[in-house]
Amino acid sequence: MEQLRQGKVSNRDYAYEIVKSNILNLKLEPGTMISEKDIAEKLQVSRTPTREAFIKLAEEDLIVIYPQKGSYVSLIDLDQVEEARFVRQNMEVAVLKLACETFTENDLLELEAIVSQQKIYSQHKNHEKLHELDELFHQTIFVKCGKQRTWSFIQQMLSHYKRFRNLVLAVYFDWETIILQHTRIIEHISARNFEMAEQELRQHVKSRFEKEDLLQKYPNYFKEATAANHLTL
Repeated sequence: MEQLRQGKVSNRDYAYEIVKSNILNLKLEPGTMISEKDIAEKLQVSRTPTREAFIKLAEEDLIVIYPQKGSYVSLIDLDQVEEARFVRQNMEVAVLKLACETFTENDLLELEAIVSQQKIYSQHKNHEKLHELDELFHQTIFVKCGKQRTWSFIQQMLSHYKRFRNLVLAVYFDWETIILQHTRIIEHISARNFEMAEQELRQHVKSRFEKEDLLQKYPNYFKEATAANHLTL
């Protein structure tokens, strides 16, 4: 779990970032018991900053703390997944319209460079790097449109969304389709064709959220009440 720190980071923030990353990429599976003592020892930090990191993660609904019983990685809440998908998709459609109106050749080249890297890492099935580049692709569109703070705001509600998305991609590994969709989005932005860009983006998001198979394969990963609701969709 330990990794090299980047820059001057407090022990609390270091523990928070490492544990959060492991939860989001499912190395710490939903429902897993997680110990402050074990994490502190693995990261070679004291218990106090680790406890503070746990409290912060609990506030983000990534950890559930039961007094006298222990802490557990939260189960995936499909209601939160759907709400986050709704917000991100609609925000991204609005920003995509700006991209179709304002993107320069250099902006497009930056997106193309990201897609080129995705093709390389897809051949090596490097899940972690592919997820990172996927996020970077969408973030770049926001940043180039002057909407970095909007992107940061959206990230605050994506924890359950990201875990579900990462599970989908780990199970199905359909990166060829995702890369093709990214390529088409670039082409539509270049052509200033917002209607086609929007259509491609909505399909891009929708294709990640077929739920039924995952609910059956990983029933213990999901909050029971929300899973029952979404099985009927």
